[in-house]
Amino acid sequence: MIWLIVIGFPLLICCLLGHVRTRNLAAGPGLWLSPLPALGLALVGGGAPGVFPALFLETTLHFGPYGRVFLLLAAVLWTAAGLFAWSSAQSDSGGRDRFRFAFFFLVTLSGNLGVCVAQDLASFYVFFAMMSFAAYGLIVHDQTPKAFHAGKIYLIMTVVGEVLLAAAFFYAGIIADSLLFADAAQALAGAEAGWNRNALIFSLALVGFGIKAGVVGLHFWLPLAHPAAPTAASAVLSGVMIKIGLLGWLQLFPLTAGLTIWGMGMAWLGLAGAVYAAAAGFARHDPKTILAYSSVSQMGLMTMGVGFAMAADGSGAWGGLALGADPLLSGLLVFVLVHGLAKAALFLGVGLAKAARWSRFQARLILVGLAAAGLVLAGAPFTGGALVKQALKSGAGQLSPIWSDFFIAVLPLTAVGTTLLMAMFLWRVWRSMSVDVGRPETHPETAYDFESAKTGLGMVLASGGLLILVIGVDPLAFLALPESLLRMGLASEGWKGLWDGLWPIALGLVATGLFLRFNLDSAETKGLDDLVLAAMERNASRLRSWWWRSPYCDPAYGTIDLVAWSDRILQSRWMQTVPDRIERRLLYWHTVGVLFVGFVLVFLAVTWWSGR
Repeated sequence: MIWLIVIGFPLLICCLLGHVRTRNLAAGPGLWLSPLPALGLALVGGGAPGVFPALFLETTLHFGPYGRVFLLLAAVLWTAAGLFAWSSAQSDSGGRDRFRFAFFFLVTLSGNLGVCVAQDLASFYVFFAMMSFAAYGLIVHDQTPKAFHAGKIYLIMTVVGEVLLAAAFFYAGIIADSLLFADAAQALAGAEAGWNRNALIFSLALVGFGIKAGVVGLHFWLPLAHPAAPTAASAVLSGVMIKIGLLGWLQLFPLTAGLTIWGMGMAWLGLAGAVYAAAAGFARHDPKTILAYSSVSQMGLMTMGVGFAMAADGSGAWGGLALGADPLLSGLLVFVLVHGLAKAALFLGVGLAKAARWSRFQARLILVGLAAAGLVLAGAPFTGGALVKQALKSGAGQLSPIWSDFFIAVLPLTAVGTTLLMAMFLWRVWRSMSVDVGRPETHPETAYDFESAKTGLGMVLASGGLLILVIGVDPLAFLALPESLLRMGLASEGWKGLWDGLWPIALGLVATGLFLRFNLDSAETKGLDDLVLAAMERNASRLRSWWWRSPYCDPAYGTIDLVAWSDRILQSRWMQTVPDRIERRLLYWHTVGVLFVGFVLVFLAVTWWSGR
């Protein structure tokens, strides 16, 4: 029952929005109170799994091998985002906007918590769709043309992803003869034997979950949605919701099964995303857009890690995991915690920086906090990011020697790209704050004023609390990280490990300084993503115009005009000549005899193939 309470508690608070006397409670403290049962469940543990035969197709709810870490991250980030939204002017605008934000916030939260504990395909799909479609209301909350455009792209890609996942889950359930993720992953373990149903499921799930995870080529919605959404929504979108794509891969794909082709394909795809997103985001001016591209880059590293786990040889497995892949999978869970907390702290920090007028000291204090979170993402020594980097190196070491050496050599360069993005992000935040902090600090009017800025203490608590967790993420890592990987950590490598962690950051800072020195006031130009989206929208508009002008389109509804279509076919020259010729040919006995023999041979072949 505790599992249903955790998922249903946000919906229960959402129902309070329908009553005049309770709607202020639901749209206020209810935003940060809703995730607290999930936080308690993640910290204490859920006990026995919950099986509900009458819910969907026999819903099974429990942590599984990964759910506890994802539920912990979701509960922490949604609590911080709810506290921030309650205190910020974005959700406190009054009237219907405030309640509309609360409605979509709570429904999205419920779906997000559901996917973290769902262990069967049917309930996972329902909660996944619930989370994805409700998030549209958060993206378009401001109702600006920019927000509606971002929402349109997001909704189109979400619908495509949902259709692909429905097909993947359908075929996985048939092959496994079960709806449990564990059974489906076991049935898919032999997917590398040619192009078969298993390979089709891999392809569908790779794209379906890849859209949510922001895989390169499927990431177009991310740089549009994050800047358009309110700050609190951006924090959970980037911090935890895009991780659900990774959760789907971890649960459905047979990890440590030696699937070299699929694993290396995902590793190369992840590497391409990490490099491309760093290059594309570096030239952007909006801090939230830079953070969006940083999320694409970091999710590329996570995709690479999943590829390493799939390509690892499972011959030395113990306890269900390969010896080499055990620290990698645990490191991926730490990566989820580190990136989720850091990215949410950065987004909330941007909202805090723009919420009020700050003195120079206060502005610099905010930048120091943002820089600390950025260093964790870049893998600075003695941080959770350093453990993540070590885990990825451990996973790359399980590949064949040629690929192992290549990926181990390339991983530090991804840290350089992360440093570039974080340094440029800090510069853009400082520039956006420079108007407010330009006066001398001694003037009293530059001091921070809670009332005039409509900013509550909750914004500071939410941002600062996440920053503390980011810096001290190592205690949280013990939930997922075995002691063996901790002993392999960067701290045990001495000066060599310290140098390996510092030189990519130093190189990234130097490169950023040179770029700013020579391109300080360069105007922002359209990137490759903008050009691709513009071309796709133009072609879609042309296709739509052609369809509306087509004689096969019913102008009243925009659908196929079946009457015009059938009349055109029946009155065509082909229908007037070809059927008559076929009928005359069938009058000959030798034609009928050949067809009969052909049908018998086909029947025998199908019967033999089915009995194999």
